[in-house]
Amino acid sequence: MLVFISGSINSGKTTTAKALAKKLGAVFVNVDDLNDTIPNFNLASDLDKSMDLAIQTINNSTRQGKDVIANYVVRQKDFDRFENEVETQPQIVITLAPRLEVAQSKRGDRELSEWEVSRIKHHYDRGIASPKFGHIIDNSDLTLDETVNSILHIIKNTNLDN
Repeated sequence: MLVFISGSINSGKTTTAKALAKKLGAVFVNVDDLNDTIPNFNLASDLDKSMDLAIQTINNSTRQGKDVIANYVVRQKDFDRFENEVETQPQIVITLAPRLEVAQSKRGDRELSEWEVSRIKHHYDRGIASPKFGHIIDNSDLTLDETVNSILHIIKNTNLDN
């Protein structure tokens, strides 16, 4: 099984994915960490390389019989690649979509830079928080446990369908 947690900067992707992976005993794949392995990583030109590495890492783990929880911003073209290139089922994409003003505010200990605040607005304008695929959770007013439980409910219902 693959559960990919998407969303804008400061939506809670990493925190939620780590908690979910721990709860399920799954492998956690942080695509930001994979980006660090790409020489001279450039956000504008290397996103496809990020997805190449993510898909390779996911497939390596699932071939070993492990479930994977991954996180990063998922675009429509990434979702399409998952369907064609990820070798496990089910594949569940969850987008965390707190209200814009919540995403742009201080959440937890994270201090946002001006670039991050503007990038969040860019993501929301481009539809990252409202994709036409997967499941969307408005976690503006949810605790971490409530968000994880919402995802577990989606997983349970998805597994019933397979």
